Amino acid sequence: MALYQAVGLDDTDGVLGLAVHPDAKRRNLNYVWNLKNNGLIDRAMVSFSIAGPAMDDQSYATFGGMNPEQIVGGTAGLHKMSTTAYRPYWSQSVKQWALEGKEMKYGYELAAAPGGEKSYTAIIDTGSSNIGIPEEMFKSLKEKWSKDVHDLDCVTDDNFCQVMTPCADIAKKLKPVSFSIGGQTFEMGPALYLHQAEGTRCQFAIHSNQLKGTTGNLVLVGDTLLRHLYQVYDFENETIALGVNTHS
Repeated sequence: MALYQAVGLDDTDGVLGLAVHPDAKRRNLNYVWNLKNNGLIDRAMVSFSIAGPAMDDQSYATFGGMNPEQIVGGTAGLHKMSTTAYRPYWSQSVKQWALEGKEMKYGYELAAAPGGEKSYTAIIDTGSSNIGIPEEMFKSLKEKWSKDVHDLDCVTDDNFCQVMTPCADIAKKLKPVSFSIGGQTFEMGPALYLHQAEGTRCQFAIHSNQLKGTTGNLVLVGDTLLRHLYQVYDFENETIALGVNTHS
């Protein structure tokens, strides 16, 4: 038994009330667990198909199940990954929608990991429009972009890079950016991480994570990538499953 709702999530910024409660003893305060505990769904899970503005599709959520027809390859096309807790161990926090990342590449070149570490924590963040990466990784990526786009402007806005040339022209000069997360590699061609703004302004949708303290070392995976993936959040097994969306 599952609940299906398909009424345009396109204009919303994130999904409220579905995060894992940080206190394991209070997990029933979560909306999905309440649906399960009250017999409205059979499984404590929710899945999302998020459509972008240029996609001929509609965003929707499915509570208690998933839609295999929305996934390239059906259920076999899903990659299930165990989540982790990114809060300090002494806080006795439960797992959030966090995954272990191993590396980020620009083409075949590695970008520096935060603090020289061999791994990083990636947060699946439906409330973020773009992708935020730690400052060290962003600095490394800016240097690589600058070699391919000589008039790249990363000064006007310290957090974002941009260029006064249409994205269609800039995309031809750039290489894919890939993230190795949860044992899977997610690669985005330039057209996926470039945003055509007003006029000829082309903005890069991968930017510096501006969170403070240790959370500044998180990779925040937002809509830039998520709109191309079908997402399944399993609260019972503490896993995330991602597969290529058929509208990608």
